[in-house]
Amino acid sequence: MTHLAERWPAALPLHMAAEYCSLSVDTFKEVCPVKPVQFTQSTRGDRYLRTRLDAWLESVDPNGPSFPMPRRRIGERIGGG
Repeated sequence: MTHLAERWPAALPLHMAAEYCSLSVDTFKEVCPVKPVQFTQSTRGDRYLRTRLDAWLESVDPNGPSFPMPRRRIGERIGGG
């Protein structure tokens, strides 16, 4: 099985960055503070780093920062509870 993150390249063009964030291109350009990396002089060479987009999305999460899930005991894993 392919991990979902493997579907997305590390550097995304504008339309893919918007899709990655589940936003329209217009909304993405309006609300996203992440600036693209310029690989060429043309805007067609601009790429948004997926790790920066992930950090931004985490920062706007109203649930707060990520935290590790508590580890379950071996008996809970075996018994499903």
